[in-house]
Amino acid sequence: MKLNAVYFTPEDWICFRESTVFQSGGDAKTGLPKIETFLGAIKTALIKKAGENPLNLSSELKEIVGDSENPGSLRIWGPFIFNQVNSEIRHYFPSPNGIYRVEEGGEFKLMMPHCSVETEINGKTLKLTWIPSSVEGIETFDGSLIEMNEVSNLQRKLPFSILQSKEISQKLYQVESKVGIALERERKNAEESMLYTLSYYRFKPGAGFFVFADEYTAKTISGLSNVFIGGKTRAAEVDVNTIETEIFNVSQSSKTAICLVTPSVFSNGSLPSDMKIAGCDIKSANIQRKIAVSGWDLAKNQPKPIKHYVAPGTVYYLEGTLDNIQNISSESQDFGYGKYFTVDWDYIGRD
Repeated sequence: MKLNAVYFTPEDWICFRESTVFQSGGDAKTGLPKIETFLGAIKTALIKKAGENPLNLSSELKEIVGDSENPGSLRIWGPFIFNQVNSEIRHYFPSPNGIYRVEEGGEFKLMMPHCSVETEINGKTLKLTWIPSSVEGIETFDGSLIEMNEVSNLQRKLPFSILQSKEISQKLYQVESKVGIALERERKNAEESMLYTLSYYRFKPGAGFFVFADEYTAKTISGLSNVFIGGKTRAAEVDVNTIETEIFNVSQSSKTAICLVTPSVFSNGSLPSDMKIAGCDIKSANIQRKIAVSGWDLAKNQPKPIKHYVAPGTVYYLEGTLDNIQNISSESQDFGYGKYFTVDWDYIGRD
């Protein structure tokens, strides 16, 4: 499979602003920035290159960049992390939730559903994902990254490796976060329960963000040399290239696990209301905590409405014949929500 990749290499650092409602027991941890931020940066660069007034676009350019009612014709999905080492570019994705190893230096493995142990998730009874060992010292690695070739190894049931949090900061980037208080526009009072975070990504040399793009989008933006991106409008060099990979081919197994690499939205929160994904029954799930985030409306100088989504890294263990669909999100498919790769699975704990 040949895919178009768009690389964003920052000059030094990039800052992203996210709004969230903080509640008792809530999780303020942030992951990678939203795809809408990169799409907005590309659209702004195209408007600037065309020399047009953003408030009075030509019909041709408006069809490309869209407006508040129309997303336009550009299609990208991600973002992910890349690192160029000499002539080799390495592509990193969110690791599936539930990766563990029994001892330091041992092989990494992915949790599988237990055949008889059950749990309740959002009022639904599912098989519990399980580590088939009770020895001390077992480590789990949620929030890690996995390189594209290592995804292939995982899919082929070969030994695979991941980048743990400490390795990410050593080899790819460091994140510094600051918290602010959102103000009500008229009274300048603190808006109830509303805070925002500024996340500063400081990349190592050769590292940055990348997204995938369809053929039309890749051709449209191939003439851009840089964009201004993030809360402080920092410059990032843009490069478009193609990569070959088979990791997004859909498994034909009767037991297939879907591993999210972009956010997803379902009608029933973390699970579809009919307990089916792509025509298959959900038998188990290892779900990252649902995240509530928002963008920042520069025109109104206030947060955009909060949206809840299932975070990348979530794994759904399915049984049945998987429909060959490109994404599983019930919303925001134009923004690449619900993208995934698959791995085969089986129950553990049988007699």
